[in-house]
Amino acid sequence: MKKFYLINLGCSKNMIDSEMLLYNLLENRYNKTENPSEAEIIIINTCAFTEEADQESIYKILEAAEYKKNGLCKYLIVMGCLPQKYKEELLYEIPEIDAIFGTGDFLKIKDVIAEGIKERICVVGSPDFNYAETGKRHLLTPKYTAYLKIAEGCVNCCSYCIIPKLRGSYRSRPLNVILDEAKMLVENGVKEICLVAQDTSLYGTDLDNKTDLPELLESIVNKSNVHWLRFLYYYPTRISKKLIQVMKGNSSICKYLDIPMQHVNGELLKKMNREGDYRSYLDIISFLRDEVPDITLRTTFIVGFPGEGQQEFEELVSFIEKVELDWVGFFAFSPQIGTPAYNLHPKVPQKEIEKRLAVLSEIQAKISEKRNMRFLNRKIPVLVEGKSEENDEFYVGRAESQAPEIDGQVYIKGAKNEHIGNFVNVYISHVYDYDLMGEVDGEYSQYHNSG
Repeated sequence: MKKFYLINLGCSKNMIDSEMLLYNLLENRYNKTENPSEAEIIIINTCAFTEEADQESIYKILEAAEYKKNGLCKYLIVMGCLPQKYKEELLYEIPEIDAIFGTGDFLKIKDVIAEGIKERICVVGSPDFNYAETGKRHLLTPKYTAYLKIAEGCVNCCSYCIIPKLRGSYRSRPLNVILDEAKMLVENGVKEICLVAQDTSLYGTDLDNKTDLPELLESIVNKSNVHWLRFLYYYPTRISKKLIQVMKGNSSICKYLDIPMQHVNGELLKKMNREGDYRSYLDIISFLRDEVPDITLRTTFIVGFPGEGQQEFEELVSFIEKVELDWVGFFAFSPQIGTPAYNLHPKVPQKEIEKRLAVLSEIQAKISEKRNMRFLNRKIPVLVEGKSEENDEFYVGRAESQAPEIDGQVYIKGAKNEHIGNFVNVYISHVYDYDLMGEVDGEYSQYHNSG
């Protein structure tokens, strides 16, 4: 039994787990197929961050269960956050599942398959898996971009979030281990590394030598020769002068900050068990733009959190219109059983949440287009990712201001297949709400074929 099909759901941190498992299986001569009807083993790495994520995970499991009934599939294996959350329910409700593995147990899958699954297996232990020494992965991203997990778990205990229960307490990986992995990625052709954790601002606080993210960033830049280095999910009130000085002093560190605010009303943020308020967030953004004038700022806001009345919503609208952030993700509040926010009142009706989401999205689209105007008639380096699926005349890529998957793209005229995975200079001739358009200026940028 050697042919397997792997489905990955959820965030980039989840994908890294899938990449580790994939390496594990391929090294042991299992064959990956892109066609589930050919697979003897189907593995689903699930997400359970929101109710919508739960539903998507369950849908994918039920879809895969059909291959148990009518296909070649002998083993249906479910791993990740959903088993950590609903292990008994999954085994009871979906009899086609042969084995489930929690967030700290998925590397045992290879051994279980090798031994053969004679009866249903549940391996869901403590989520406090020590990821520190494990760096070997088979990338699911394009070969020029990779995510690198610097920590696992979380201790912020936001009232709406179930991640600490699913992923355990915050555990930083040692700096030297991360550095070795970064160097390995660059040696294998990766041009862009995105550092991820549930909260990158906490990096090192649990380690004996008390290193921190600025030190980690400098080490990676100085010793790996990576072209673009990003870090995502940074708690906004923990931004320090030291961090910004490191960003300013290293051209390889993208002038891009992802700082989830979740709301701006002080009382709602207290209910969320988060720091900050309207005034402090204004000060943070002002500080960042004073220090790094061309910085790109992304955030996320939860819409419809219990107690968000019209006044609190208008406060959020006012803030968004005032600060004009580059990118904003809006998410409807999703009550999670087992979190303090699940029992909070008053609830905001779903129709009202949807109405507010539409209002905010329309406002932000205009702001994003306005922010993109600063690139008009400028020449900027772009990482070319491939041909456009919408128009054969164009290739697509990303600028420093655009993180993978979550932001816009650059549509490029004059690019060639040989540019894919390399940087080119693009003269920007048109801007839109989320995307840019331009033409290769005829010369590769300084990054081409280096490293």
